[in-house]
Amino acid sequence: MRTVKICIRSFRKRGFMSTVLIRRGYVVTMDPDIGDLPEADVLVRDGRITDVAPRLPADGAEVVEANGRIVLPGFVDGHRHAWQSLLHGLASDWGFPTYMRLVRGGLSGCFGPEDAYLGSLLGGLEAISAGVTTVVDHAHLQKSTDISLALLQGLWDSGVGGYFAYALQNVPDWLGDSYADPEDLNDLLLRAPDAEHDERFHSVRARLADLDETGSDRLRLGVALPETAPYLPLDVVRPVLERVRSLRPALITGHWNASVHEGRYVSTLGSLIEAGFLDGVTVLSHCNQFNEEDLDLMARANIGLVTTPRTECGMGLGPLQVRKLVSRGGAGGLGVDTTCYTESDLLGEARTLLDAERRDAGSTTVGIPKEAWPARAALELATSVGARAVGLQDEVGTLTPGKRANLTVVSPDPIRARPGTDPITTLVFYTGPGDVETVLVDGEIRKRAKEMVGVDSADLARRCADSFSAIRTRYASLPGHVIDGAFRGVF
Repeated sequence: MRTVKICIRSFRKRGFMSTVLIRRGYVVTMDPDIGDLPEADVLVRDGRITDVAPRLPADGAEVVEANGRIVLPGFVDGHRHAWQSLLHGLASDWGFPTYMRLVRGGLSGCFGPEDAYLGSLLGGLEAISAGVTTVVDHAHLQKSTDISLALLQGLWDSGVGGYFAYALQNVPDWLGDSYADPEDLNDLLLRAPDAEHDERFHSVRARLADLDETGSDRLRLGVALPETAPYLPLDVVRPVLERVRSLRPALITGHWNASVHEGRYVSTLGSLIEAGFLDGVTVLSHCNQFNEEDLDLMARANIGLVTTPRTECGMGLGPLQVRKLVSRGGAGGLGVDTTCYTESDLLGEARTLLDAERRDAGSTTVGIPKEAWPARAALELATSVGARAVGLQDEVGTLTPGKRANLTVVSPDPIRARPGTDPITTLVFYTGPGDVETVLVDGEIRKRAKEMVGVDSADLARRCADSFSAIRTRYASLPGHVIDGAFRGVF
């Protein structure tokens, strides 16, 4: 692969330490022991939060003025497909089956290594630009070792933190293979992950160790399960999960659901939990068809649930379940899912979730509901509770001294979003990515004055446009009747 070093300058080198003071902001710590501080400072040293209090001394720190701004933890996005950022807007009018056929069965196979690098890079950058500092990147574009390494490199170069979750999912290679029969394509997509995925995973692990030379653990290596895993018989899915366990991932994630057909409910979740296959840090996405028993099982097993309200509502995937899990004491989070469908805006996901919950309350309550589910509860899913869902509650999610210095500073528009009396409702209902002014990841300023640091945005935009054009040209030559067979009988 020819490395595409286009626009990202190096940040901290080995042994370099920095001190930053965020001064005089309205600090929403999301830590119940500290609370909200209407005018306070946040001191960052050596990549960690060292103090949160009013009028802290600067002592030579780089000062970020936050007067009139809201300072809060960097958002946690528990489910995102970063590589699809190169396909912005392409799927916005598509339903879920169309998305699966055309993106997963067709367009994904038209990516080369440089396209994969750019998509992953752009995905991480747009996350940071919108105030997200931690992602679970469900990276299901693993069709060659070069592609896998390019995806990892792009996410690392973006500067975002979290997990790179290698997807054990077969992907068509339209640049090399030719599928003349829809059944051949469908077999590739639906069969168990091919054996070479294990070797690729180990290559990614070795490359990540090289990239993270200081041992920061800014990115950790996880595994994303195959699309078909929730629907496979136990004797078929068990060998796959044995393979996953042997890879020793830092996190297991996957699209998950129950099968509901003509009133018959089928779920393997309980059996897999009982067998110990979902031990460790596990977070499942969507779960729209889960019944009360499965939600109870998730809560007891400490399995996180991430909902992606705009794709789940927009594609009609079913009821949003995250609030039900959290009400049981479980950990839930929010995700953007795919920015080929909607923009990178975790606050927008929180708004959509609140709208859906409030609508549902109105439909199940006699008369008009007296109270609404609060905005703070939705913000917790994007910060503190979301961090718990992905197993990083000791590292991120609150502005607690000792945690990683992942911070977002939001500057509400003075006309459109006057702060009023409640900064939480201002954040959730009156701000968006364009209001994110400053972002720190592990103490490094990655966005300043609403501009990404070290990024040549014009050059990046040009290269992404060229890459997207090439992908569409390749896609236009594919046999449409074969693409239409992708995931037939499943989605």
